[in-house]
Amino acid sequence: MQAETALTAAETALEMLGASATDESKVAAYRAVQQAADNLVMALKVNGGKAAEVEAATTARQNAMNMADSLDMKIADAQAAADKAMAATAAKLYAGIGNALLLANTDVPGGRHSRYTGTNDANITVEINDAGNTVPAVLTEDKKAMVADYHGWAGKRYTASGTGLPGTYEAIVYSNVEPTPGEKFSVQYSANIVPATGVLNEATTEGTASRVSSPRFDQSAGVKTFELPTNNVAVMIPGSFHGVTGQYSCVPGAAGNTCAVQMAAEGFTLGTVSDADNNPATPLAFAAAGGTWTFKPGNPDALVTSTPDPYYASYGWWIHTAEDGKLTVAPFIDEKGGIQNVPDGTGLAALQGTATYSGGAVGYYALSSSTGGTNDAGHFTARAMLEADFTNLSVTGTIDNFMGADGMSRDWSVEMMKQTVQTSGVFNGTDGSGGGGASKTKWTIDGTAGSASGQWRGKFKENGDDLVPTIGIGTFHSSFGVDGRMAGAFGVNKE
Repeated sequence: MQAETALTAAETALEMLGASATDESKVAAYRAVQQAADNLVMALKVNGGKAAEVEAATTARQNAMNMADSLDMKIADAQAAADKAMAATAAKLYAGIGNALLLANTDVPGGRHSRYTGTNDANITVEINDAGNTVPAVLTEDKKAMVADYHGWAGKRYTASGTGLPGTYEAIVYSNVEPTPGEKFSVQYSANIVPATGVLNEATTEGTASRVSSPRFDQSAGVKTFELPTNNVAVMIPGSFHGVTGQYSCVPGAAGNTCAVQMAAEGFTLGTVSDADNNPATPLAFAAAGGTWTFKPGNPDALVTSTPDPYYASYGWWIHTAEDGKLTVAPFIDEKGGIQNVPDGTGLAALQGTATYSGGAVGYYALSSSTGGTNDAGHFTARAMLEADFTNLSVTGTIDNFMGADGMSRDWSVEMMKQTVQTSGVFNGTDGSGGGGASKTKWTIDGTAGSASGQWRGKFKENGDDLVPTIGIGTFHSSFGVDGRMAGAFGVNKE
């Protein structure tokens, strides 16, 4: 009977669901069994099936329905709990984003500001005005975190806890890092190569662990030793220094010394271990400057590894989570190491024409409704586009291609309305009307545009050979009715 075959197939499909199957897929399978069993019951009654057959099919239908109904309730309960949690998060983030006037102002309660600080601008300092008191916190780079590049800008994560305001801090920052090409090995180390042998001298090789590498330096921690071969005066080890391949040589020196390398925070430290007292009970001590280590490049004219760019612009976001769960969120923009400014009064004043810039945007959003509307919140990524009119010294922009906190796209866009660009390259959020009005934004959701709100601002940097700025960074804030708030930052390159 066809109906009986259909029930068997539905039950087989249900049995084949693995342990990792979702509740939704289980519901679909149970409903399929329920429907097939229902069809079989009707077919048996029409065709005069035996009472036992009808009862068995009816029982199968009821069991499948009970299981599906139970899972539906479980799914509904989980969704209700998730909706409740999202509503709470959205409400906290809505308050934490605040309004546009707070984002770069530490003079009023709730105001917040951030910037690079520390030696070589290695840290980020965040300041939050807490009930009238500005409290700074220093965030340091989380070097274990892997933050993917975004629109060609390199990503980093910064964190802090127990400093400044109680609670934890996190920042995600993207920078237009452009490595500086390395020089020839013979040029880079011209003052450090021993002329008679062509080798890099001992002091140089022992002072730069991050540049030392070899397949034989394969330990993940601690010290590795290299015994002196019979009838040899030196240990020879293939490897590379500063990205150039060649050969290391180690003369252990005093009797009882053995050539060794120690794992460093980055790379390896060259040295020796000593067992001068020939006492197995005495631990071997690593000496960082022990023995004589040298390195001879295979090709003295090979280029050393490119060096990190010390000058770049950055954009991103930071968030503070207080011990009571209160959130404070703001965008981040800054320059590191004194990136080139647009020459004030000359660079842009002499330009004519237009330029298009594109790149990425990141930040936080909150749609918070207490009246049955949408609750959605978290951090976002998006695309940023700027159109600069240098003839009239103005700029407009668009943020679109939004991706929400759940990794799903959002049908959103933010129009960044026309504003004046100063000859220094700065656009500070004024609409050029002469009345000091803010250049506002307009957030569109699913084709419905909100009212003009918020503000956006930024700066163009690094003139090209044609005097046109090559990059731009900025921040923006937008609202959608009374339920939506968004704050973010962008970084763009000239197309």
